[in-house]
Amino acid sequence: MGQFVDAVLEFNDKALERADLVLKYAAQDLSEDVTKPIYEGGRMRVDTGFLRASFRATLDVPILTAIEKPDGEYFAFDSAAIGLTINRMTMGQTLYLTFTANYARHREYGARGQAPDAFVRTYTADWQGYVNRAAERVKKLDR
Repeated sequence: MGQFVDAVLEFNDKALERADLVLKYAAQDLSEDVTKPIYEGGRMRVDTGFLRASFRATLDVPILTAIEKPDGEYFAFDSAAIGLTINRMTMGQTLYLTFTANYARHREYGARGQAPDAFVRTYTADWQGYVNRAAERVKKLDR
């Protein structure tokens, strides 16, 4: 009886580890696609880089503050903080991926005669696809 219980507990632990990895891989892949510039095959137009650089990841509490773009500056995008936040996430936590640039919604949905870029909703609509691809990656780790 003890061996059976041990086997079930071990199976459960591995399943939870795999589920955690699937979640993290899917979230990381989604965040990379959402911020991918047009010149790399994505949907985001990049001029000064402010919109892309305004992308943030938080756990359990969203960022609600919109920030105006400073004039005449260029901004580098560093995804390291996004990856670290995703890596800290545990099952049951809510991950918020947020653009803090005050014009992010205008670019997403279109405004003032400009067509929508749809750089968020295009990819989030395929969340199940991200999960499926992440699950396949995790399966390969067990081989």
